[in-house]
Amino acid sequence: MTVRHFAIIALSLALSVVPRLSAGVNFVQVNYKTSNSAASLAVPYLSVQTAGNLNVVVVGWNDSTSVVSSITDSKGNTYFRAVGPTVGTKLTQSIYYAKNIAAGSNTVSVTFNTAVLYPDVRVLEYSGADRTNPLDVTAAAAGTSVAANSGPASTTSLGELIFGAGTTLNGYYPGSGFTQRVLTNFGDIAEDAAVTSMGTYSATASLHLSAPWVTQMATFRGQTASSPAFTVSSISPNSGTANGGTLVKITGTGFLPGATVTFGGIAGTSVTLPDSSTISVTTPSHAAGPVSVVVTNGIAQSATLTNAYTYTSAPPTGGSGGAIRFVQVKSATPHPTSSSVAVTYSAAQTAGDLNVVEVGWNDTTSSVSTVTDSKGNSYLLAVGPTRGTGLSQSIYYAKNIVGGANTVTVTFNKAAAVVDVRALEYGGLDTVSPLDLTAGAAGTGTNGNSGAATIHSANELIVGAGMTAGAFTKAGVGFTSRIITSPDADIAEDQITTATGSYSATAPTSTSTPWVMQMAAFQATAPVSAKHAVSISWDPSASTSAAFYKVYRGTVSGGPYNLLATNIAASTYTDSTVQSGATYYYVTTTVSTAGLESVFSNQFKCTIPTP
Repeated sequence: MTVRHFAIIALSLALSVVPRLSAGVNFVQVNYKTSNSAASLAVPYLSVQTAGNLNVVVVGWNDSTSVVSSITDSKGNTYFRAVGPTVGTKLTQSIYYAKNIAAGSNTVSVTFNTAVLYPDVRVLEYSGADRTNPLDVTAAAAGTSVAANSGPASTTSLGELIFGAGTTLNGYYPGSGFTQRVLTNFGDIAEDAAVTSMGTYSATASLHLSAPWVTQMATFRGQTASSPAFTVSSISPNSGTANGGTLVKITGTGFLPGATVTFGGIAGTSVTLPDSSTISVTTPSHAAGPVSVVVTNGIAQSATLTNAYTYTSAPPTGGSGGAIRFVQVKSATPHPTSSSVAVTYSAAQTAGDLNVVEVGWNDTTSSVSTVTDSKGNSYLLAVGPTRGTGLSQSIYYAKNIVGGANTVTVTFNKAAAVVDVRALEYGGLDTVSPLDLTAGAAGTGTNGNSGAATIHSANELIVGAGMTAGAFTKAGVGFTSRIITSPDADIAEDQITTATGSYSATAPTSTSTPWVMQMAAFQATAPVSAKHAVSISWDPSASTSAAFYKVYRGTVSGGPYNLLATNIAASTYTDSTVQSGATYYYVTTTVSTAGLESVFSNQFKCTIPTP
């Protein structure tokens, strides 16, 4: 987006030229709207829309902290996010689409979580796109230069539409081979190109001057492209240990790039698609027992193999047992100062897991007042604040968390400079007293080092956190990098140990620079008895819109209950994580195809025998 030196409150402009793209996907119309500041923007299509067409909506704005809350339109079409949010230097952009749209006059409404600076919404309509599975592949990048590039992605069908969009602090020219569909009064672009063959493509555009930019690409299949039916038929092998790490092959048809797989509601890792009928994936750790395998095709399609994979009891790992696993990470890096920073986990969290929140900032006078989240979990200080040359950092954690969607909020006693918050989730940690020990240090040099500490159990999670005035380049020896933030280049890393001893968190920097490095070690869950399991069943929902079930478990009659399992297709579930002598209370809910969840069912009580 160009620097805003004018007082336009809102502007709308349309281009209705309709050149042919190809025999496949064809441009129909475009409109856009901009504003100096707004919490929502409504953009009408200037011509009546045609049933079955494809809507593409590009949303850009000038900050890196706000988010899009919803995209709706007056015809009730459903919008999916194709790519984004991609965050650059004070810039953010996402591309959304609605397939097989309803006919008639239509207005698209974009709503943000707060008023944003210089929002720029571009709405386009295309004909000839596949009405069931239009989205193929995406790419996105951010940078500062005169040449913007989304990065490459390889299409999987003939005759696709390559759609590109860019948001900048300057102004765009269309890329080579692309047709400019609109250049807004803020200098932001929407462009497209038709390709007849499969290959590797990227969206490009040049700027008037070197400036920050965000550029994205989404490719859409035409109706004539081959779109085989989506089915999931088998998994092999169909069992593995509770520690996870088993490579399995899932067969079916119509698998698309971006497909994901969950085992009992936990995401698999290292997902690859050798072809459209095969998925290779590594199983996550999970309690012993059968679980359902859910394949999601990335386009609101999912299929379930009910209780198709069985986790077998794993021998204790090291001295304390437990299968420790990394689940997810998310960061926020607002500039220049912030008194409060919110970070939303990308996926719903699993009950009983451990949250680790690493908070760094570029001054030595501010301090953290509170760390809270939207699920009401309690956060404890593990280590810090450790202060260096113009740097401060602390690590917090929440044990035995509540399951579900979650946002962590860090609040300071006053505006802190260049805050960097990294929020991580881990499974398999002790739910009562997970923290073992910590270490922290500050210095100047080319290698951050927390200092050493001796762990008390063989099987522990060591989390390392680094804050620097320069840039961390990779994880330290023996550690796995979970994130190096952008643009701050601070690090979150971890290591799962198999022996007691002295450990320290380290990470190299690109140049000699001030740094703060911390370490926190967490103990694994104690071994769970495999002698007992609880099998529950319930009456299937009579609703035709029922999609799946959720199972909750508590230890007190009447609740509270923690989410135990989700995406359950059958009306039965086996809980293999029970402990001898304990009493549990179970309830279930039904989730509709629209994502609405029912109230709790009647409660079921079960007391586990003592061996």
